[in-house]
Amino acid sequence: MPRHPIDTLEEYVGRTARDSFDYIIVGAGSAGCVLAARLSERPDTRVLLLEAGGPDTDPRVADPTKWPALFYGELDWGWRTAPLRHCGGRVDHVPRGKMLGGCHSHNANAWVRGHPRDYDRWAYDGNAGWGWSDVEPVFRRIEDWHGPASPLRGQGGPVYVAPPTDPNPLAAAFVASGPSVGVPIVEDNNGATMEGTSFFNLTVRDGRRNSVVQAYLEPARARPNLTVLDWSEARRLVLEGTRCVGVEFLHRNEAKIARAEGEVILCAGVIGSPRLLLLSGIGPAEGLGRVGISVAAGLEGVGANLQDHVLVGGINYECRVPLPPPRNNGAESTMWWKSDPQLISPDIQPVFLEFPFATAELAGRLPNDNCYAIAPSVVRTASRGTVSLTSSDPTVPPAIDPNFLARDADVDALLVAVELCREMGASDAFKEYRKREVMPGPLGRREMIDFIRQGATTYFHPVGTCRMGLDETAVVDPRLRVYGIGGLRVADASIMPTVTTGNTNAPSVMIGEKAAAIILAGRT
Repeated sequence: MPRHPIDTLEEYVGRTARDSFDYIIVGAGSAGCVLAARLSERPDTRVLLLEAGGPDTDPRVADPTKWPALFYGELDWGWRTAPLRHCGGRVDHVPRGKMLGGCHSHNANAWVRGHPRDYDRWAYDGNAGWGWSDVEPVFRRIEDWHGPASPLRGQGGPVYVAPPTDPNPLAAAFVASGPSVGVPIVEDNNGATMEGTSFFNLTVRDGRRNSVVQAYLEPARARPNLTVLDWSEARRLVLEGTRCVGVEFLHRNEAKIARAEGEVILCAGVIGSPRLLLLSGIGPAEGLGRVGISVAAGLEGVGANLQDHVLVGGINYECRVPLPPPRNNGAESTMWWKSDPQLISPDIQPVFLEFPFATAELAGRLPNDNCYAIAPSVVRTASRGTVSLTSSDPTVPPAIDPNFLARDADVDALLVAVELCREMGASDAFKEYRKREVMPGPLGRREMIDFIRQGATTYFHPVGTCRMGLDETAVVDPRLRVYGIGGLRVADASIMPTVTTGNTNAPSVMIGEKAAAIILAGRT
C-alpha cells in the first residue's frame, strides 16, 4: 500500500495549522474503511481514521485459504470467552481482526447479504430506513458482481464479488448432496432465494483476498483530507458534559488526543465499540460502578444483546484418497435450511470445510489430517450474551460471555442440523471420497446433545452489543446516534438488533454505507 501523505498527527497539524478533525472514525474494519472513504469524498471534510492494529500486508492475509492461521498472533485481538456455562465450562477463542480491514482482512471472504426478513424485522421494531426495501439497493451499489447475470445483483460497485473459481471437488460434492435429503441446489444464495445448497459468493479476486482495504481505503488514502493512523488504539472518549469531542488513544505507545469538531464514529466492532463506551462511562450504572467508572450516560443496553451464530466443530470424515488441497477460501459451499418447516425463514446454515475441523475437546478423535468436515450451525440464535468490563484499566481485556446454547431452541435446531449433515455426508455424492465417518457417528439424543455442547464454537459472526432501537435498552437510534451523548455514533455490526441469517461481513459493509449516507445527508 502506498504511504499516505499524512500519517502522524504532528504532520497533520504542521501542514494544516489545525489540531482537530471534522470526523474521527475509530476502527478501520468493514464499516470504518467505508466511512473513511465516503466521508473524505468531500474535500472540505477532514477525516481521521484510527486503527489499533497495523497494515494488512502479511502474506497470509492475501491468501484467502489461510484465514484459520490468522486467528492468533498480532493480527488478532486474542480475546477469550468467559467459561461457557452451557458447554461444560469450556473457554473459546473470540477471533477479531486487528489490522487495516479488521475482520474483512481476517475472515473467510464469504459475501452474504442475509435474508430479507432479517431487515424487515429491524424495521418492524421501529428502525425506520432499515427494511429490506431500504438496504437492498445499498447492497447492489456496493457490489461488483461477476457471476450469472441477474437484475438482483449490483455491478460496478467497489466490492468485487464472484462465485468460487474451479471449486474443490469436495465442496462440489456437498452442493450435489442436497437433493439426496430433499434440499434443492441454489445457483446464487444472494439472489431470489437462500434456501438450499450453494457455493458462497466470495470477495476473492484473482486468487487473492479483496477486502474493504482494496475496495475502499486504498483508493481514498491519497486524499490530503484523510489521515489514517495504524497502531493507534483508542482508550477513552473525550467528553465535555454530554457531548463527545474527541478520542484518547495510544499511537505507537505514545498517548495522544484527537479532537472532533463534528462527530466521533465508533466502528471498533462488536467487542471494541461497547468496550470503549463503557471505559468512557457510557453504559449500565451498576456495571460501571463495580469497576469505579463514573457514569456519563446511563445506557443499560451497552454490552448486552450479544448474539453469535453457533458452529459445531466435530462432524468429520476420513478421506479415502489424498485430501484435495483447499481452494479459493477453503470453505466454498454452504446450505441454508429450516430446522422446522413452519419457520418463515431458514435458521440453520452448515458450512463445508476442506480440512479437518473440531474443537480442542473433540480434536483428539481425529485419526489424521486427511479429513474433511461438515460443520452444522444455527443462525437464528435464541441465546444472548454480554460484553462487560472487569477493570477500568483499558489494557485489561473485557469479559466476553456469548452464552452459547443457553436456550433449548438452539440445541433443538442443532440436533436437526447435525442429523441432516450426517445424511448428506453419507450420500452418494461423497462416495468417491468418503472412507468413514470419524465422528460423531450414530448417537442417542442425550449423547448427541453432549457432542453438540463439546463442539459448539463461534461462527465468527458476533453482533448486537450496541443495539439500534427505540426502547429503553437500545444504545443507538435509527440514525446511529448514541442516546444521551451528542457528537457520537456507532456504525458497525454491534448496532444490529438481531443477527442476520448468514455471514455478517456484507451487512457490516452495508452499515458503513448507510451510516455515511445518513451523516452526509445531515450536512446538506
